[in-house]
Amino acid sequence: MDAISHDELVRRSFERQTALFAGPDAIFAMRAESTVSWVEPLDADMILLDVACGAGHVAEALAPYVRQVVGIDLTQVLLDLGNDRLRGTAVGNVLLQRGNANDLPFVDDSFDLVVCRSSVHHFPDPEPPMREMARVCRPGGRVVVSDMVVPNDGVRVAFDELHTAMDPSHARALLEQELAELMARVVGPLTHGTTNTSVFPIDVMLTDVADRDAVMARLQDELAGGAPTGFSPELHDDELRVAFTGTVIHAQTDPG
Repeated sequence: MDAISHDELVRRSFERQTALFAGPDAIFAMRAESTVSWVEPLDADMILLDVACGAGHVAEALAPYVRQVVGIDLTQVLLDLGNDRLRGTAVGNVLLQRGNANDLPFVDDSFDLVVCRSSVHHFPDPEPPMREMARVCRPGGRVVVSDMVVPNDGVRVAFDELHTAMDPSHARALLEQELAELMARVVGPLTHGTTNTSVFPIDVMLTDVADRDAVMARLQDELAGGAPTGFSPELHDDELRVAFTGTVIHAQTDPG
């Protein structure tokens, strides 16, 4: 699948997943409000870029700590949701605009900090957007990426297949080491890294784009002793929960 057709797939997929972003109980809203520590240190003079910003929840959470946040995303529907929400708040230093992570519409060295959360697995080839993040980050600035990763190489195929059944715009998840190596090679020296696992009810992740029957059948098969998927499904009082391993990596651009 070429980059243009995948971009269109991403747009169409997320146009049907607005429930993940709309309202205070949406999963992306709750995650963004939980903490800003994954991005720190922050400074009041910083100009920050949020790549693949969705409905701007991360941008909104970081805005009080910096001078300006610019968010960019492919999907206009999500940007409209974010702009509508922000108009009802006191946040006045967030600008959301449409654009492509493979060709960021900014000159070199435009931002002190570039962040990208929960989006790398949607990039068919993560290197071009990573190079763009490094390009628009000032010398000595930071690129911070947070994304889910494959728990181990043995479940990579099953993990990606199941995620694609949940969301057709999923491209490929990386191992923690692969993401770290990519950032070190493309951006610069790594300055921070942390990995943890969170557990969610599977229902909060299934939207109109999901092949619900296929997803549930595969997870039930694993519960019955079938091949692992990397989701580690468990039943809690008849609620099916799955685990997602996520990593946060900071890399510093060349000071020049």
